[in-house]
Amino acid sequence: MSYESILKKIEQDNENGSKTDIYRYNGLIEAIQFFSNRLTLEQITDAAFDFVNELLTVNKSVMYLLDEGVYKLKKHRGIQITPDIDTIPQTPSLAGFALYVGNVISDDENLGRFFSPELLQSLDAKVMLPLLLEEKLYGFFLLSGRVTAPFNESDIMVCKTLMHLFNNSMDNCRRLEVLQKTNQELDEKIFNLFAINQSARAMLTEHELDNLYTLSVDVFSELTLSSQTGFFLYDDSSEKFVLKAYRDVFSNTSLDTIDRVLEHREILVPQNNILDLSNEADKSSFETMFPDGIELLERIKANYVVLIYGDNSKLLGFVTLGKTISGSSYKKSTFELVESLASYTYIALSNAILLNKVAEQKDLIQEKLNRLIKLNTLSKNINSAIDNSSLLQLARETLTVSFGAQCVFITLYDEETDSLIIKESSVKEVGELTISINDQLKPLKSGRIVFESEADKLDELVGKSIAEKIDNCSGILSIPMTIEQYETIFVGAIFIFQLDEGILSNEENILIFETIANHIAPLIFGYKVLEHEKSLYKQDMAKVFAMKLEEEIKMCKEYDFDLEIVRVKSHEATPFKDNTIAAKLAQKIENVYSVSYDQTEIIINQDFEYYFRLIEEILLDCNVSISRSRYKKDFHEAIEYFDK
Repeated sequence: MSYESILKKIEQDNENGSKTDIYRYNGLIEAIQFFSNRLTLEQITDAAFDFVNELLTVNKSVMYLLDEGVYKLKKHRGIQITPDIDTIPQTPSLAGFALYVGNVISDDENLGRFFSPELLQSLDAKVMLPLLLEEKLYGFFLLSGRVTAPFNESDIMVCKTLMHLFNNSMDNCRRLEVLQKTNQELDEKIFNLFAINQSARAMLTEHELDNLYTLSVDVFSELTLSSQTGFFLYDDSSEKFVLKAYRDVFSNTSLDTIDRVLEHREILVPQNNILDLSNEADKSSFETMFPDGIELLERIKANYVVLIYGDNSKLLGFVTLGKTISGSSYKKSTFELVESLASYTYIALSNAILLNKVAEQKDLIQEKLNRLIKLNTLSKNINSAIDNSSLLQLARETLTVSFGAQCVFITLYDEETDSLIIKESSVKEVGELTISINDQLKPLKSGRIVFESEADKLDELVGKSIAEKIDNCSGILSIPMTIEQYETIFVGAIFIFQLDEGILSNEENILIFETIANHIAPLIFGYKVLEHEKSLYKQDMAKVFAMKLEEEIKMCKEYDFDLEIVRVKSHEATPFKDNTIAAKLAQKIENVYSVSYDQTEIIINQDFEYYFRLIEEILLDCNVSISRSRYKKDFHEAIEYFDK
């Protein structure tokens, strides 16, 4: 070949190479424009296969994508499909490809590290172009070479350029999907927050429990799209869980047709407050808490149980959710919404319950205040009496008018005949009749109340002649009028047989009648005796202690306080010396009463253990015995303590 022919051939090759480069550059520009669009992964991989074959004019090419843990053949050109090339297992080397290699491979030695020789031979593969997504090998191209010649360095450079373009496009696609999903979740959370805010406002402003039950069911049903929704709440009186409200959007199921009560077993509560009844572990947890409860839940078509906890993880109630109205499964955000709603439901229920209790307490306090006002009025009226006759008349009228005693006697004790003489009565023709102190009435003389609930035993207590004159009798309540000094002085008794409202044995009624009796007794005992004793007066600490104890017990009953009495017995005291034990204790402790020369009583209403230890320390060197009695445990009334 002549020199001129060689020059012409070189010029022709350069011209052809320049045209190829221009074509590829134009193709890369089009690829950049195309892959800059919003595309799905499928669109990206399909277009990538076409661009690789078009720009590189590949003779044989295949594309594998990761599917269910293996790389499956998705596209091919210039080869015949056989079973041995249909799938490629995800070997450890391929699994770590993105981390350790992450680039185009173009020599047989490196290809042999990742693929079998048989596969490379059957595909005539010379180059691997990887598709990387989230630091993993999502797929790859295996290329044989150009139609006209093997790949050169320029071809490998184009492969690398295309690889970066494809991988960036797939990363953008995945990030866009994540962003769209995040935006959707954020929109749902914003809506849920709005829904929670509106629902919470509605529930927190509703204070009627029955309305709140229905509202809670409606809120859970509407916001979760539950087709069947139930609301269970713990009932203190029955100590069981009761279905308070139920809603079925597909039928008008009445609560009256459902056994609404669930027995509860006290166990450790589950850590998760949402139980999936399709999960055996959650179902078993519910059955452990509520034996035979699954049967009721199946009847109300419950699929999920949302537990509502109060203070100290105490289970207050739970909400049941059925299938969604659309039949789709519940989203994670829905359960987050349910948890928040459960918290607000607990707050709303607690507020409603507390407000109801406050209202009840207010009514109760108002009633007690009215009684105290009446009692105060009685005290003023009694104090204005000039003699026993007017005193007893005022007392009887007050008992009848102010405290609803329909049938009442006021009697005075005659020590000579050991009987009670009726001085005032709401029953005619019984004045000055006597009631003998029989075995049933003997406790009155020691200051103890006598109560008989059976009206048939009226004859045995007051005698047949008096019983015949009493028309209305629902029982017999006898309140002693006594004076507590060193011994009990029996002055008389008040007999009450029927009230306008309430029952005779009501503790508050008894306390009021006892207060009236205790107030009347010293006045009846007479100012004459009081004047006679005035010159020899020494404060009766036993009586002071008794009155203080009764006052403290009254406060404990009204306000549910605790109370403890500490008794100190001195083994060295004599009647001819003052009680030094009481004086010693009074220097550091309040409410110390020297009830006798050898006995001291201390009333304690707080920090019981501290004061008991303090008493022991003060009297450490004294020859004494110390005992303690707790209200509601060792005694319930002052008289019970005095009898100890």
